[in-house]
Amino acid sequence: MSFRTFLPVAALTAAAGLWIGASTPAGAQYCEGTVHGLSGRYNLATGSGFLAVRARPNSSSRMIGQLFNGDHTEIFDRRGNWYKVEIGGTTGWANARWLRNDCGY
Repeated sequence: MSFRTFLPVAALTAAAGLWIGASTPAGAQYCEGTVHGLSGRYNLATGSGFLAVRARPNSSSRMIGQLFNGDHTEIFDRRGNWYKVEIGGTTGWANARWLRNDCGY
């Protein structure tokens, strides 16, 4: 392979690597959390017995789902005391206090 041929191939390979890496953070790994420590009595009015999954990482944001003790969910990111999680095929934010994991987030 001549230098002229190698240069375009190397550039394409590097570009492909950047494109693939753009969707996955460096050193990313699968991370799963387990919900724990919630009350055993469900009460939507008082917010007990479930972990609210919210559209944004704050307690005043719209609730888009609920998780319960023992539920497992994938964790994608952390912002302060909030984990970005997957629930029902969509992502939202749950308070980190109620999710155990070994991800180092």
